[in-house]
Amino acid sequence: MSKSIGIVGGMGPYATIDLFQKIVENTPAKTDQEHLRILIYNNPKIQPRSHVSEPNLVSPLPELIQSCLLLEQAGADFLIMPCHTAHIWYQDLKKTVSIPFISIIDNTVKTLLDQNRFNNCKMILFASETTIKNRLYQQAFANCPIELIIPVPEEQQVVDAVIRNVKAGKLTTNPYLIHLDRIIEAYQKKGVDVFLAGCTEIPLITPYLKVKPIFIDTTLMLATTAIRYASQTIHTGG
Repeated sequence: MSKSIGIVGGMGPYATIDLFQKIVENTPAKTDQEHLRILIYNNPKIQPRSHVSEPNLVSPLPELIQSCLLLEQAGADFLIMPCHTAHIWYQDLKKTVSIPFISIIDNTVKTLLDQNRFNNCKMILFASETTIKNRLYQQAFANCPIELIIPVPEEQQVVDAVIRNVKAGKLTTNPYLIHLDRIIEAYQKKGVDVFLAGCTEIPLITPYLKVKPIFIDTTLMLATTAIRYASQTIHTGG
């Protein structure tokens, strides 16, 4: 029997749908029965992750723990979480559950190194300001043959605005897409053409950008790893 996937969702709902869709689309199934068991807890009531450094705000950790425990109790065999910034609490969450928890950040780095496509290249990180300030990707890429470029403050403001508008449901109407296009074009003129989607909202808007650089879809990478892991047979007694 294959393993059941548990998705710690709601951060945000569109990103959760994107991960679910990519798992379904990339599962080599010819019938309903050949698809994987997926448990999704879409909990949009988790406190904002991007304001973690602001005083007097409620921590998202209690709701995150509740989501993980609910999925484990419901029968998930392992967990994945389509939110990069929430991985600030990844180690705390891993300790809370007794089932494996695949990190989207660790999975991204491992997949890129396994592919061996981008070694010795420069890659721009498009992520939330909080993800960058907490150095989640900088630490994960330490000692890797990939140079991670962090946007300057003015560029980061645009990336954060793009993310906020995606969370508000604005994809084709996102008013900051034109500004993101200009940032990408400027990097392309410098010879940099690889961009890492370090926020699960970013892959949602890449189809609507006018410029078409190489975007590393970390959500798709996580989906592919989850499919492979879930497809491993659970050996039962008897």
